[in-house]
Amino acid sequence: MSNRIHVLINGESFGPYPEVEFRQHVADKKILKSDLVWREGLSDWIAAGDLLNQLAAARNTTGAWQPTTRSVFDQTKAAAERGDADAQFRLGVLFDKAEGAPLNRVEAARWFRLAAERDHAAAQFQLSLMLFAGQGVVKNEAEAARWLGKAAQAGHGEAQYTLGFKHANGQDVPPNDAQAVNWFRKAAEQGHALAECSLGYMFDHGRGTAKDNAEAFKWYGKAAERGDAVAQNNFAMMLANGQGVSKNEPEAARWFRKAAEQGVPGAQTNLGLLLARGQGMPQDYVEACKWFNLAAGQGHAAAGKNRELLAAQMTREQIAESRQRAARFVAKREPGLSPAVGGRA
Repeated sequence: MSNRIHVLINGESFGPYPEVEFRQHVADKKILKSDLVWREGLSDWIAAGDLLNQLAAARNTTGAWQPTTRSVFDQTKAAAERGDADAQFRLGVLFDKAEGAPLNRVEAARWFRLAAERDHAAAQFQLSLMLFAGQGVVKNEAEAARWLGKAAQAGHGEAQYTLGFKHANGQDVPPNDAQAVNWFRKAAEQGHALAECSLGYMFDHGRGTAKDNAEAFKWYGKAAERGDAVAQNNFAMMLANGQGVSKNEPEAARWFRKAAEQGVPGAQTNLGLLLARGQGMPQDYVEACKWFNLAAGQGHAAAGKNRELLAAQMTREQIAESRQRAARFVAKREPGLSPAVGGRA
């Protein structure tokens, strides 16, 4: 079993990376916090920023704690054996991440379970992930769902979002849009960006709640401000179409650009359309074609068609320049990252 981190950028997988290298790439902005990542134990791809938050929570349950030496391991183990739930959780993290202790998922699950039985919400969440994945324990979706529910009820934001996601998609639990909305809202009220975006989506599409453009716009906006690329694109769409807010093409263009620069192909296509038409910004065929090139490179069908239509109105020099700009964007966006080996995508 590997605990390395897989990264998805512009539809291409990179890594997997050890945690230290992953953190360095984020610090260097080679990996953005809105890029999707996955590691064993996660039920689905999540934003890099959310994974960083999970890692921080795992290490700082009771304050600044850095398990780096054997003495810390021994101290943590001694406290765990005395029944300290926080120490039991931290010891599980040590075994799970092979930090200061040999990698041992069975031991990790055992200590997570002991802490979970003492109502430690983060341990309940981690145990649920291991049970869903069959990692260190026999796979048991019913028990996993029970522990996930306990963590969510205890107010664990990531657990609340995960439970909402599973209800919305009928994944491991019965599909239930009303429950999805309930849990997305609880996590969103804690500032969880993916939950904010998901809650906006539910209002946008009238799933589990009455369709409400104003509420959708509000929640997309909160997630967009936190840097969630999908929310930025959806927020821009509402601004461009005047849904839940007065139509505002310059502001829509600004948010499409933010999402486009994070690699969302739909946003790249939408930004290209505004540039080609001169809506919300000066008309610029070369820049529009650049964004169509980038989106088409990710398999966005509409971008490819728009590029063909626009190219018919451009000179050969302009077309060449648009390709060069797209190449420079990719080179700047992905410097020093190695393509994935056996990636999950």
